[in-house]
Amino acid sequence: MSKVGIFGAGWVGLVTGACFAELGHEVVIRDVLPEKIDALRRGEVPFHEDNVPELLAKNAERLTYTLDVAEIAECEFLFVCVDTPPTYSGDADLSRVWTVVDELPELTGRPILVMKSTVPVGTGEKVRAGLDQRGLEHVGYVLHGDRREDPALGCELGRDDQARRQRVSDDAHLVHQ
Repeated sequence: MSKVGIFGAGWVGLVTGACFAELGHEVVIRDVLPEKIDALRRGEVPFHEDNVPELLAKNAERLTYTLDVAEIAECEFLFVCVDTPPTYSGDADLSRVWTVVDELPELTGRPILVMKSTVPVGTGEKVRAGLDQRGLEHVGYVLHGDRREDPALGCELGRDDQARRQRVSDDAHLVHQ
């Protein structure tokens, strides 16, 4: 099984992590908020989503919650699941996405960075350029849900158990390719 790293312990990141752990993968979930990581380590889930608390508890031995970006370094797949709230002008605030790109540790092998955060058209090329500029040319990059690249990766988010089932199917397809 693969080692999966997730940036962001919000709704998308935790659901994604729970699903990968359920599939048997080792998952490292990184966030920048100490209180969120502490709560997750105590088994507290900060939102309601059917079956997610049970999945997290059931797969606790495969889940690590951390503030330390270095714990992501050995992961084969890195999922960016940070929020991109609108700015006053209505544009997406990509500061958290750029923080992830800027804070990536030295990565070995050929890891794949998957953008699950909602980003505007053209962001992929900028992320790729940012990775290259940092000397991370060996890191692959996929914009999750871009049906133009791979129809099997598309997934609509809904706040119910159907979203979890769809995410298991879509993400498993990506990791097992």
